[in-house]
Amino acid sequence: MHSKLDDAFSRAVFFYDDSGAHPTNWSRSVCAGLAEQNFDEVPYRVPQLLEPSTLIEVAQRHAIGVDELEFFSYPMDGPVTKVKWLADMLEWAPPVQKLSLAQCLAASCRYRYANQVLTKIPYEALFPDQRVTFHLTRFAIQNRLEMTTSHQQDFTALKALLQAQRMPPSRVLDVCSQAIVWKLKGDSIDDELNKWFIDAGEKAARQIASSDAPVDLVSLSSFYRGLAMVPAARGDVATTRQYMLLAEEYANAVIRGEKGASIPAREARKTVYESKLKEMLYVARDIESARQVADELIAYDPHWSISYHEAAEIEVKDQQWQRALQRYQQAYDIGFPRVTYSQYMIGACHQQMGNFDQALAAFKDTLSLDTTNISAGVAGYEVALQHLPEQLPFFRSCIDRWQADGILPDEYRGLVQ
Repeated sequence: MHSKLDDAFSRAVFFYDDSGAHPTNWSRSVCAGLAEQNFDEVPYRVPQLLEPSTLIEVAQRHAIGVDELEFFSYPMDGPVTKVKWLADMLEWAPPVQKLSLAQCLAASCRYRYANQVLTKIPYEALFPDQRVTFHLTRFAIQNRLEMTTSHQQDFTALKALLQAQRMPPSRVLDVCSQAIVWKLKGDSIDDELNKWFIDAGEKAARQIASSDAPVDLVSLSSFYRGLAMVPAARGDVATTRQYMLLAEEYANAVIRGEKGASIPAREARKTVYESKLKEMLYVARDIESARQVADELIAYDPHWSISYHEAAEIEVKDQQWQRALQRYQQAYDIGFPRVTYSQYMIGACHQQMGNFDQALAAFKDTLSLDTTNISAGVAGYEVALQHLPEQLPFFRSCIDRWQADGILPDEYRGLVQ
C-alpha cells in the first residue's frame, strides 16, 4: 500500500480520520458519524451512500487489494481502530452494536462487510426503533449491492412498525422519504404501499410544520425534496416548485439556526441544490437557471467531484460539449469519487467534438482504471471502426474477452465482426 494518504476522501475511507487535503461534506460526515457514535444508539448518522465501485477506485489508487481495504487488512491507527476492534469482537457484541457497526461500514462503502454483519443480528432482540433502523439499513445495503430490485418486504415491515409504534414525526418522515424516492428511482415498492407512505409523510409533516428543532427541519427538507419528485415525474412544474420551495425554506431555516454549520444542516442545503438543479433542467427546462444553481452547488462544496458531474450534465443536455468537457476534466482533477466515470465522459465529450485521437486515449485510460468498463470499450471500438481503424485491435480484444467471460450484454454480442 502506498504510504501517502494525504487527501481527505482517502483518509475518511481508510481511517475515518477527518484530515487531509480538500475535505468535503461527505468526508467530514463519514468521520463525524464515528466520532459521535458509541454504537449503543440508533440511528447511526450515515452520509450519501456511494457506489460499491468507490472502494475499488480507492484501493486501486493506493495499491491495495479491495478485500484488504474492505476488511481492514492494512496498518491502521486513529478512529478506525475502534471500528476494527468492534468488528473483531462481533460475536460478543449486543444486537444494537452490530446494527450500528453495519451502518458505520456502509458509510465508508464497505457494503459486503456491512451485509455480513447485518445477517448476524438477531432481529427479535431489537427494540422497535432499532427494527426501523434495521430495515432501512438492509434496504440501503441490498440496494447498493444490487441484490434485489424490489424492496417491498422491508418497506412493508417499516409500514407495520410505523403503524404499531409511536415514532417521532421526523423519524416517520425519514422513512417516508426513502420510500417515495426509491419508488421513483427504482420502482422498489408497489403503488399502494407508495401511496401509504406519501399520506403518512404528509401527515407527519403537518405535525411539525412549525417546529424549529434542527432534526425536524432537516427531515422536513428531505421529505419535501423527495415529494417534489412525484409531480416532477409527471411534468407538473407548479407543484414541483411548490414542494421545492418548502424544501429550501426548511433547509435555510436549519442553516440560520444555532446548528447551521453542522454537517446534517449543510447536507440538507447541498441536496436541495442538487434537486433544484434537476428541477430546473428537466422539469422547468430552464438551462440558465440550472447553470446558476450548479455554480451555487459547486461553491458550497467545491471539492466534491459529483457536483461537477451535475454541472456537466447541464452542458450535455444543451450539447455544449466544450463546456461539458471542462466540467468533467475538473471532476477528474479533483479525483474521488467516480474517477472512472469522469475519465469516460472526457472521452465521450471528445468524441462528440470530433477529437477522435483524444477520445480513444480517454477510453483507453478508462479501461486502465476499470478493465470491465463496457461503455468505454464499445465506444472506443465504434470510434476506431469509423475513424481510426489502426486502433481497432485494442478495443476488439476487450470485447472478445468480455464475450468469452460472459459479461458482455446481449445487445453488444456480434458487434465485432
